[in-house]
Amino acid sequence: MDVVQRAWLRQSRTEYTAASLVAEMTHWMCVVGLSPDLLVRATRVVSDEVRHATICHELYLHAGGAPTPVSLVPRQLIHADDPEAPMHLRLITAAGELACEESVALTVFRMRLENATDPMARDVCEVILRDESTHRVFAFDVLDALSELYGLEPVRAWVRPRLCWWLRIYLRAKLRDEEPRYEPSALAFGLIDRREHWQAMRETVESKVIPAFQKRGLLEPEATGELLTRELETFDPRAVGGAVV
Repeated sequence: MDVVQRAWLRQSRTEYTAASLVAEMTHWMCVVGLSPDLLVRATRVVSDEVRHATICHELYLHAGGAPTPVSLVPRQLIHADDPEAPMHLRLITAAGELACEESVALTVFRMRLENATDPMARDVCEVILRDESTHRVFAFDVLDALSELYGLEPVRAWVRPRLCWWLRIYLRAKLRDEEPRYEPSALAFGLIDRREHWQAMRETVESKVIPAFQKRGLLEPEATGELLTRELETFDPRAVGGAVV
């Protein structure tokens, strides 16, 4: 399996995982009584993610990949920082993680589209880029609704110590002095050179994710990516505090 095939098969798996997680999140939204509008939007997100998984797998095949099922990793289907928490707290985590991930995905797929010249790769990137924008808004709208339902301070008390963990994949990236660069044929399928990829994700955390949480009063105004990185060094998902709302 070459680098292009591996990238798009992995992306298909990522999209199916997102569909599973948002489907579970939708159930929790029903139980706590969030608005019908948000529930309808949640089901659309699930449908979008399944479609994304399908078209990513089709692109994998188009790139010469061998027919193979897309299997998911069970440990990726739980929210690792609080799997035993009450359901409404897990919902806050699910919405927060989704807000972080969709914010970064917007940047990544914008870059993928800029690189892609293969027509099918461009079509796939365009579809996902368009949908990720609405998914990001949805995730933050759910967080806003939960803050209204339970109160800003209790939600903040749950979100604030966990935010570094939700952003861990972007904050922990370790790049070597010399990172490999992809051939033009791989870039044509929407791949992004590793250094450029990780730098862009970290910049998105600084410029988009952190300000969005600050705007909602879920993160103090002076917080930075560097501060969250330091917090991550001592973060213990089994011991983190938080109000029971």
